Amino acid sequence: MRPDTRTMHGRTTAHLGGGPSDAPLALLLHGFPDTPHSWEPLARGLLDAGFRVVAPWLRGYAPSSPAADGDHGPSAHVGDIVALAETEGADERTLLIGHDIGAVIAYGAAARRPDLFGRVVTLSVPPAPALAALAATYGQLKRSWYTFVFQHPAAEDLIGLDGFAFLHGLWRDWSPGLDPSPHLEHVRAALPDRAHLSAALGWYRSVFDPHAADRALAAEQAAAGGRLPQPWLYLHGADDGCVGAEVLRHVPGGVPLEGVGHFPHLEAPQQVMAHLRRFLDHRG
Repeated sequence: MRPDTRTMHGRTTAHLGGGPSDAPLALLLHGFPDTPHSWEPLARGLLDAGFRVVAPWLRGYAPSSPAADGDHGPSAHVGDIVALAETEGADERTLLIGHDIGAVIAYGAAARRPDLFGRVVTLSVPPAPALAALAATYGQLKRSWYTFVFQHPAAEDLIGLDGFAFLHGLWRDWSPGLDPSPHLEHVRAALPDRAHLSAALGWYRSVFDPHAADRALAAEQAAAGGRLPQPWLYLHGADDGCVGAEVLRHVPGGVPLEGVGHFPHLEAPQQVMAHLRRFLDHRG
């Protein structure tokens, strides 16, 4: 895939892309702490399947710039993806795929503009109602400890110590069978300074801030939690150390991936692509 950088609404945005301009669009949304490069194994399968792939760096992940108004919450990200989809000519053929917080953004975008996204695939983070059913359990609170660290004003300093050893540890906890080292090289490049790192943490800080709550997005998330208007596939690693696989009890039709952790598209791209092909072939 080729990198592309442009200016939208006065802010620098960037994405990786490839495929014929007239092919159906596949829009791929990364999570935290991650970059579009993690989609490359899956993107090859999508390109072979006849899609045009676009994988943006989320706002605040270089070379995309932090928001001038400091808004890095879910609703702002949803607006970015809707705008990108419009720019890229999204239509009823478009496939929207999101991982981790990219999945949360995908739920909001799909509910806000169902005319732009024909099918939706999400990995590793379910819709808000399913996640809420798990969030207050002791096991999930232990897994989510890092979100509380991110509320501390010294979080940027702690994360940046020893070459981002903090993030290396998170990846190890979340996907024990995956060596995060080559992938974290891209993450370090995407978070080159305090401004970009603060932007990335801004997602978690906005979620904990009642004054930053977006009522419109909350309504969209609630609607998406019941059933998206589009055909939807949910995949979750059985060994996920970030969001426990028991969350699948609250996601009817969710697919467990045995022997896979939090990054299925990196750990088992062929397995994920096989599920995608079956999903795309099913016309119901």
